[in-house]
Formats: sequence, C-alpha cells, structure tokens
Amino acid sequence: MGNVWAFILLIGPLIIIHELGHLIAAKLVDVKAPRFSIGFGPPLLKVRLGETEYCLAPILLGGYVRLLGQDPSERIAPGEADRALNAKPLWARMFVLGAGPAANLLLPILIYFLYFLTLAPTSLPPAIIGTVVDGTAADQAELLPGDRIVAIDGEDVRSWGDMSQRIAEAPGRELRLQIERDGERIDRVVTPQKTMQRNALGVVTPVGRLGVLRRFYAPQVGIIDEQSSAFAEGLRTGDVITSINGEPVRTIEELERMLEGTGDGLVRLTYLRAEPVVGPLGTYLYYESAHAQLLPRKDEDGRLSTGLLAANTFVRSVAPDSPAGRAGLQAGDHILEVDGVPFTKWEFLEEILRQKQQKPITLTVQSLGERRPRQVELAQELRKWRDVYKQDRESLWFGAEPYEKWILAPPEPIRGRFTYALTSAIEQTGSVLSMMWTTLVQMVTFERNLGELSSVVGLYSVAGTAAEQGPSDFLLLMALLSINLGFVNLLPIPILDGGHIMFFTIEAIRRKPLGQRAREISFAVGLVVIILLLLVALRNDVMRYVL
Repeated sequence: MGNVWAFILLIGPLIIIHELGHLIAAKLVDVKAPRFSIGFGPPLLKVRLGETEYCLAPILLGGYVRLLGQDPSERIAPGEADRALNAKPLWARMFVLGAGPAANLLLPILIYFLYFLTLAPTSLPPAIIGTVVDGTAADQAELLPGDRIVAIDGEDVRSWGDMSQRIAEAPGRELRLQIERDGERIDRVVTPQKTMQRNALGVVTPVGRLGVLRRFYAPQVGIIDEQSSAFAEGLRTGDVITSINGEPVRTIEELERMLEGTGDGLVRLTYLRAEPVVGPLGTYLYYESAHAQLLPRKDEDGRLSTGLLAANTFVRSVAPDSPAGRAGLQAGDHILEVDGVPFTKWEFLEEILRQKQQKPITLTVQSLGERRPRQVELAQELRKWRDVYKQDRESLWFGAEPYEKWILAPPEPIRGRFTYALTSAIEQTGSVLSMMWTTLVQMVTFERNLGELSSVVGLYSVAGTAAEQGPSDFLLLMALLSINLGFVNLLPIPILDGGHIMFFTIEAIRRKPLGQRAREISFAVGLVVIILLLLVALRNDVMRYVL
C-alpha cells in the first residue's frame, strides 16, 4: 500500500496541475469548460461550481478538461457558439492547449525553488582551492592551494559549484580570475583547458577544466626505499605526519616545503598510524601517535632525502579481479610515470584514464624493496550495474585506489538565499529540459535505443523507492516527472497537446484548417504511435522490475 499511496501522491498533483493549466487558460479567453476530471472512468465524486462539473474518477492515470467545441463534430447550442474553442482566434486556441504543458514546466521551478530554499543545505562549499594538479591551466596561471576565487570576469562567485560551472562552460576561452590570497586580492588570467567529456547521456561535449580540487591532501606519506632513514625509524606508507620540529603540519604541500627547509639537518617529527580495532559496532580505525628522528641520507641520485613521499602517488588497494589486479598492480606500489610522463598526483592518472577511456595505458611502478621500477600495461573495463531505482548504469573500471586522506574547507552560509534558490530552480529546470531534448534527438537518430523507455509500472516502482529515500528525493522526482510530462505533451504528435498546436500552426500558414479526413488519419497514426511506445515501455518495465 505504501507504493500505491506514493504513486497517487506523485502522479495526482501533476495531473491536476496540467488540467488546471488548460482550465484556467480556457476561462481567461472565455471558452466554456463543462467538465474537469481527475482520472478516467465513471465519476466517483462530482461537484458543480458554476458552469463546470468537477469529477474524481477511479482510473488515476490521467485526467481531462472537456472544452466546448474541442470535438469538431460536437453540436453546440446557438447561444454558446461564440464560447466554443473552435470559434476562438488561433492565438487563443494555442494558448488554451499550450497552458497544460506550460503549467507542468512551471511547477518544477516552484518545486526546485522550495527545495533549494528549505530542504537543500543552507551552506555551500566555498571556491577555495585545495589542490592544484600539475601541468594544468591552474598550474600555468600560478594558482596555489588556499587561494579563494572571488570573481570570474567581474562577476561574483558564490560557491565551488558556481565556479566549476563557469569554468566548464568556457573551454579554451580566456577568463580573468580575481583571487584572494593572504588577505590580498590579485588578478590572474587563465584559459581553461578544452577537454572532450561524455555527459550523463553519453554525448561527447567540450568542457573547460581548470585543474583544481576542493580537497586539501593531509600530510600522509608513502615509503618505497627500505634503505631510507624513514623506513629505518619505523615509518610506513599511510602514516600521517602531524608536526615537523615542533611545527604543526596540515597539508602535504606544507610537509614538502618544511622538509626542503630542513636541508641536511635532523628532522624530528610526530606521526599518526591508523590501527584497525574490532568493536561491538564493527571495525573502526584507532590513530596512535608516535615520534621519530630522521637524518637525511643520499639516495641513488646523490640527493639528500628522508625517504618520505606523498602517499597520493601510492596504491592503497587493488580489487583482485580488476584490470589493475590482473595487470599485476599491487597494494603499496608507487606509481612513477603514466605513459612516460612523471606522476605527482593521482588526479593526473584519473585525467589520463578519462581521456583514454578503454584504450591501454602504461604505468611505471615500483614496489617496496624493489631496486628497479617495472612497467604495467592495462586498460579500463566497462562495468554495469543497477542503482536503487533499478536503472541500468555503467562506468569505466580501473580497480585500484590510492591513499587519499584529505580535508575540506568548511562550507559557508549561502549569500542571498532567495535569489540563489530562484536562480538554481530555473537553471535546474532548463538543464533537465536540455537533457530530455538531447535524449529525444538520440532516439530519433537511433543513437539511443527504446530500451530506456519506462511506463506506469516503472513509475509505480520508482515512486515507492523515492518515498523510502525521503521527502527531498520524492519532491525532486515529482519535479523531474512534471518536466517530462510538459515536454512530451508539447511534442507534435496528434492526440497530444503539441499535436493540436501543430494543427493550429498549419492552419495559420495555410489560412484554413486541415480537412476532417486528414485530421482523422493523423489522430489514428498518433494513437498507434503512442500505443506502440507504451507497449515497448511496458515490456521494458516488466523485464526490469518483474522478471
């Protein structure tokens, strides 16, 4: 019964809003509406208010507004002829029939607005750079960890997401960044790198990339040389340095600068090591503090070194049956190069993997105690699964994870919450509409198959799952379906609102309406198309949710 009520609460308001759009528009242009019905079938409840009878019918899979003169064969009393839909000017007819889909497109703006105003987090991640990836546009513009981006081309930046979106929309285009560093504001000119990236629909589009991350990497270290003073003093890969010579260390960049500043002198440090402890509620990590004194030694290249390296270049775990595991990559391996290019951060490897997709790459790696590095060749694999909504998903799988202990700059209260909520609501609605249009184009051009269509069976299942996830998920699903309903109804398919608008447009061009026979054939074709699509969608849902 939970699914039943969730389904009714999800689909009911969308139907009411759609039909109310038609009804209100009809009354605005003085078109008579004898009946307003939620659901199909014989009325269970009905009440007359003025000239309109409002009904509730048992089959809650739709609804309708009966408009005088909508059916060309309908007999109209002489005294009401001027109130018939077909007697109104073209603009009025298009207004009435377009008002239903328009109402469904306005509803999600209201839902998203209320969501961002009340249910969404009241604070957002600030546009503070945590890590700069080597060789990227940010690195070339000399941006540094800790820099706050306050404006782009003179427009204020509200949050990290705001900054990321503007950068993504400007591939290869020069931007002027205003950043705040150590209490001072300075300008930097940067050109986001143009990269081709697949969006959620699999469409390859150009995207701008700055090469910065929100996270500050903790001073977590890796050790590969058993002859180093760090290994001799008991440090191991994964340890987190907390102080150097009595000075606290917060990030890996600070650690590297402080080690460079010690020269050949003795390094006194404090570090934490995570030890797994089994308790009544499961296994948790207990961090134990320890001390060490390191005297830098000369490595094979004659350089002074303590043996401490950034742990983000080390492999923490490898899935046994993954591409990385089958290629011979091991936990604790230190990655030195990717396709012959020196490797300094795991994000560099992720960028290469994103570009290569399923093409092979060559890694130069070294295990603890190995005298010489070795090369490993592997390629990502496509892995498929089903999410909580039983939708098929897929992603590329590498199979190795790094040491990546990190911290984030604390979120900050949203400035101008009302305008933020309204802007976000409009942008989100526009984004979903754009995605639906792209999906339609892909289906028409056979780039995407009909196996992704879903029917009322899928909607019934998804409604229950969304209700279980909480009010936020349920409202967001309602907004998504409302956009879907408005978008589909505007398609130029006979029997849909968009089909009627198409006929009115043809009438405006021809300066006379289509003949009755042409209309009948068109509606028959439209009905067959809709039924076939519904059957395909029903078959998909039976395979997805029932079998």
